[in-house]
Amino acid sequence: MQKLKIAFLFLDEIHHVSHFISVAKELSKNHEVKILTYKNATQYLYDRVKTIKAEDVKIEELPTKRFRAFTDKLKDIKIPRKGFWIKKNLDYLLQFDAVIFTDYFHKYLQKARGEKKHPKVIKLNHGIPGRAYAFKAAQSEFDMQVLVGSFQQKVLSEKNILAKNHAIGGYPKLDVVKEIPAKRYFENEKPIVLYNPHFDAEFSSWDKFGVEILKYFSQQNTYNLIFAPHLHLFQQKKGNRNIDEIPQEIYDFGNIYIDLGSSDSVDMQYTRVADLYLGDVSSQVYEFIINPRPCLFLNPSAINYDNKFDYRFWQSGPVIENLEDFTSALKMAFKTFKDFEPIQSKLNSENFFIPKDKTASENIAEIISEYLKE
Repeated sequence: MQKLKIAFLFLDEIHHVSHFISVAKELSKNHEVKILTYKNATQYLYDRVKTIKAEDVKIEELPTKRFRAFTDKLKDIKIPRKGFWIKKNLDYLLQFDAVIFTDYFHKYLQKARGEKKHPKVIKLNHGIPGRAYAFKAAQSEFDMQVLVGSFQQKVLSEKNILAKNHAIGGYPKLDVVKEIPAKRYFENEKPIVLYNPHFDAEFSSWDKFGVEILKYFSQQNTYNLIFAPHLHLFQQKKGNRNIDEIPQEIYDFGNIYIDLGSSDSVDMQYTRVADLYLGDVSSQVYEFIINPRPCLFLNPSAINYDNKFDYRFWQSGPVIENLEDFTSALKMAFKTFKDFEPIQSKLNSENFFIPKDKTASENIAEIISEYLKE
């Protein structure tokens, strides 16, 4: 097999890492593979590459434009703006046979490539496709597109945004997560509720229900609560909520564990240990129901969601519009789980392709290798 030069671009936050590093490891068995990232990149990247023993994958930290680095520092921007970073390193990027993205900043490279055939730009996912924003028209612009499962392929096809070259590969994050030991967060055996509000103000339950939910769990002794919102919720540039909205006394309750964006929040630690998922529109619920369990969804804006694509995950459990009898709603979510378990299993089969006799990471590496060989 011809040995190719393949680059993975990491110019994002930590929740992207586990979606590509195991694929990089598998490709490195036959090719020269590098992860190209920014100066002073997060230690999390190095830790996870070490976790999966990807010794042959090289990490290179490359600079952005000097003036932009200066202004980024003044503005306390940790991750350089992608366009400037790519433009600074274009000559180097153009030397690779393929560059693999988990996001949408491929056009700079395609434009610089011009009529040349290489480097090929290849798209991996950085999560399980949920709402409509996960199905951008830019999907079709990639030379090659690797999909998670049949549902993603179906929707992309219906929207006419399948790349000319595409294949279903599976969900490589699961190959990374299995190498990370599960943790214990409470000393008792009470049921654990995971509250995971989204950051999008239009749909998030945090603004109307969030503080009330935290106070509810602080005043009862039936459940433990893990409060692990989308890591963008309290970020200035994204969710822009004020962390002071969380009552200070909530941090003192032994039955409440708060994580506003650590590695545990992206390593499926909480979706593995929780007994019930409480949320709104985050597709993280799809990772939770890989092992089917009770869910309870919050619809603070009383959205009419019947048969709407954006709310497909709300098939997984009861949906409530207020917290008037939250205790009963929690009990009902556990009591009626058997009614939703077959639906969750169906969603799993649509969401995730499970290769036979190989991991998703091995399968995706083979798909990419075959595509580049052709």
